[in-house]
Amino acid sequence: MMNEKVFQVGGVELHVDDRNFGSDGGPSVRVYGEADGENIQLLRFDCFRKDPHYHYDPSGKNDQRHLDKASVPDSVAWTIEQLRENLVEMIHTAGYNSVADNVDQAAVAQVLPEVESLMRGET
Repeated sequence: MMNEKVFQVGGVELHVDDRNFGSDGGPSVRVYGEADGENIQLLRFDCFRKDPHYHYDPSGKNDQRHLDKASVPDSVAWTIEQLRENLVEMIHTAGYNSVADNVDQAAVAQVLPEVESLMRGET
């Protein structure tokens, strides 16, 4: 089990760790940003063994979306792709436009190889 590692990059914080929930669990990435003077969890990607899923605004509306393991067999790779390609759009969808407008997607992309290594237990 990895200890939590925090990356402060590109206007957000990425918190990478392992989460366990009942008989399921796995690596997780929580995306935080500052909204209304508070550090808020905007998104969470849970790459669980049995039920991989992600959340928009987990501390608020908690819109949870399940990944189809047949179409997304590698939830870690899918998560890294979303963080690299769709982070700004996903933060907008979560309802945090002011945070999304200030995200530096290229800066976030630079730390993703290390994030992926942590998620796969390679470091």
